[in-house]
Amino acid sequence: MQKFIFFFCFCLLIQSQVCAYTLKAGVVYTIEMARIEAFDDVPLKINIDKYKNYLIDPNYSKNISAIKINKYKFRNRYLTYFSNNQYGVTYKNNTKIGFYYDMNGKLCDISLLMNEKYPIKIVKYDILGNLVSTSLAISHDESFVFDLNKRLISHWIGNNCYNEQGELVKRRYNNK
Repeated sequence: MQKFIFFFCFCLLIQSQVCAYTLKAGVVYTIEMARIEAFDDVPLKINIDKYKNYLIDPNYSKNISAIKINKYKFRNRYLTYFSNNQYGVTYKNNTKIGFYYDMNGKLCDISLLMNEKYPIKIVKYDILGNLVSTSLAISHDESFVFDLNKRLISHWIGNNCYNEQGELVKRRYNNK
């Protein structure tokens, strides 16, 4: 009888090891969790003088022409066009900084990448160096954006941007 119990337990042990698998799961963020993390250690102001060469898009003509034919990659930079008629430029030699322009090539905002591992925090400043918004990318396909008052501005899922009510408000187009 003892041999039978031992054999039965041994079979259960072997079966549980053979059938075992590793669970893979990411962290799920609520809006409140994302809000807290997005504002943690964020400077309210930056020195804008460091970016004075970008107040007007130095590649304005080429960038506008490229956007019109849906070209978003260059040898030295990436473009992103937004349906609200703004576009972003990120240079390959420093992908931690993004410049956002209106369709006249005038700088509207600067974004700074605060860290490179998920959750990724990106902060945006106006042309006076004042904090405008923070965003928290929790994955390649999902991010939350908050305004200076910590109100949810948008929730990006893929290339679609949704407001607080879950309504589609804009899209982005790029070939990254």
